[in-house]
Amino acid sequence: MRNSCVVDPIYGDVCFGQGLLADLHASQAVQRLGSVYQGGITAFIRPERQTTRLHHSIGVAALLQRLGAGLHEQAAGLVHDVAHTAFSHVVDFVFPNHEHIYHEDNRESMVLASDLPEILGAYGLDWREITNPECFSLLEQPLPQLCADRLDYFLRDGAVDIGTFSVEDAHRLLDHLTVHQGRIVVDDLEAARWLGDHFIELDDRCWCSVQEVGWYAVMAEALRAALAGTIITEADFAGTDAEVLDRIGAAGNQEVDRWLALLRHDVDFVRVTAQAAGAAELVALPKVRSVDPPVLTEGGVVSLSHLDAGFQRRRQAYIDGKHGIWHLKVVDGQDERASVTHPTTQIE
Repeated sequence: MRNSCVVDPIYGDVCFGQGLLADLHASQAVQRLGSVYQGGITAFIRPERQTTRLHHSIGVAALLQRLGAGLHEQAAGLVHDVAHTAFSHVVDFVFPNHEHIYHEDNRESMVLASDLPEILGAYGLDWREITNPECFSLLEQPLPQLCADRLDYFLRDGAVDIGTFSVEDAHRLLDHLTVHQGRIVVDDLEAARWLGDHFIELDDRCWCSVQEVGWYAVMAEALRAALAGTIITEADFAGTDAEVLDRIGAAGNQEVDRWLALLRHDVDFVRVTAQAAGAAELVALPKVRSVDPPVLTEGGVVSLSHLDAGFQRRRQAYIDGKHGIWHLKVVDGQDERASVTHPTTQIE
């Protein structure tokens, strides 16, 4: 019997004890996530983006523990990201979809090819249920609701990788999260406002920034060229970031190299209007993320947007400004697009 303990920057000591959680943590499927960055290709350009899907998965399980979730929901939290491909949501730019759910659409085949069905079966559990986040109300909820998955990546990216707020700020928010009728809610209006506004700020600076969307779109072009040139197949996305990057970087394919050469700090992107789309070199379909925290009041649970009209206006204006197809123009600071780099596990 295994006993797995880690030190997490948000939750401190996280121990899975012996049995189911420890065995899942040690599984090949979950450990593979230690080689898949949550920030996708951005992690190879910005060294501060070092959070992996494994860090996040442990954090989700830890948050579920803190919220009093049952063992099976904690297990579901620990394995909820095993279907993520190399480079995480970059694949949703390779195969564009509005909700960025390529990993969900391919979840069952990824899980079935892993060691999870055998491990879960040994505990008498249905792997299809445990690996489906939608079966667990604290783990997963659609936007703009709160869930352990969404809260952990917000706290982790904001306090650890990006620094839009501190770990102490994260702890203060955690103190105001509670469970009401099977859902995560905030028990303080000011804490809910802080969460709603900082979530928008982090999305604007990180997940849905022009820079990050641009790098994702560039990497998607490189991967599409690699697929077209049979350098990789779609099945290779079930591997790790470094494996796929090394393979396409070593291929010597002119089109792949042209795109890889743009994955640098000094390459910027400008979003242009649909009318000026002819000047754009990239087309992207980003996902806009914002939350509308449910607030526990004396009268029951009420969404922040119903309690704060100013927040409702800010949130809607933000969504309107980001939603839809983006046309991007590449701005190469050194005008070195003709130069070729062959990145391995790090792009400078």
